[in-house]
Amino acid sequence: MLILTVLLVTLGFTLSAQAEVWRYATEESPGDVQDIYARAFAKSIEAQSNGDIEVKIYYYGQLGSENDIIELAANGTINFVSVGAGHLGSYVPEVQIVGLPYLLSRDEDATHQLLTSSRTIYQDLSPKLERINLKLLSMLSEGEMVWGSNKPIRTPEDFKNQKIRTFTSTLPVETYRTFGATPTPLSWGEVYGSLQLKTIDGMVNPINFIYSAKWHEVQDYLIFSDLQPYIATFSASNKWFNRLTTDQKQIIKIATQAADKAGFDYQIRTNRDDMAKILKEKPSIQIIRLSDAERERFALLSKELHETYFRVVENAYSSNEKAAARELAIRLLQNLTNEIQTPQSKIHEK
Repeated sequence: MLILTVLLVTLGFTLSAQAEVWRYATEESPGDVQDIYARAFAKSIEAQSNGDIEVKIYYYGQLGSENDIIELAANGTINFVSVGAGHLGSYVPEVQIVGLPYLLSRDEDATHQLLTSSRTIYQDLSPKLERINLKLLSMLSEGEMVWGSNKPIRTPEDFKNQKIRTFTSTLPVETYRTFGATPTPLSWGEVYGSLQLKTIDGMVNPINFIYSAKWHEVQDYLIFSDLQPYIATFSASNKWFNRLTTDQKQIIKIATQAADKAGFDYQIRTNRDDMAKILKEKPSIQIIRLSDAERERFALLSKELHETYFRVVENAYSSNEKAAARELAIRLLQNLTNEIQTPQSKIHEK
């Protein structure tokens, strides 16, 4: 009996030591919003599985650039990936819908509910990610996108001759071209040096990210335009996910809900706190908040981007698929707009 007990204890320790490892890559660094999200997800998974599953988190640069980690998840090398919709849109053009300026609500609670429960996103948009072997699990706002610049920007004319760092997908590039700027796609790691050397003039990101990356050190103005929030996506490798047991899928669902809440609560707090830190560290920085009339000029220009979005989606498909792709893009925008304007709609189960 004693020998059996020793064997069982030994086996228990062996199983514990050989916990299954799920790999999760994020485009951000420790302390950023996606890190808080990832850690909440990992903590929930490990607690629910009694330690039988460990989630290993990789940060920016450890596995390559934003595009690199998308491809690692798509080919099944890692299990989860978190990147901005602007980067994922290079692979799944339909995702760029959440990057249309002046589309999402300025009410952060309403936007959070939409991003985590939208029928349009999780019934109509999500299947498109399966084309590159990703399963969309959730979306998260990281806060309002703020313009950084070395000159005041209040009108589209102020963007003339300004090189603005954007994401690598088409819609962000076309957004700033429409506003009159010279869009310059760059990966995160290139931005500080480019601003310092003045090979670019400005950038756009949430306050928490601007502070974390210290980009405020090389910018004279921060401009709040209510343009759009930064939207992060959280996806799993689809074929791997489909092979999981029902119980494993359930713990992922519960962990994602825990991460959604942790990420949302943190981004509200950190954007407020980091703005105060920026003002303390650089009192000379100028803060501009566009008036309603100034915002309206950019909002009117932004409507031109709806057609751009339809065209980007359409052009990503072969000739015999173009019409259906365009029709879907139009329907996605119509349906998402209806959901935004009717926030009391029932929550969809992802």
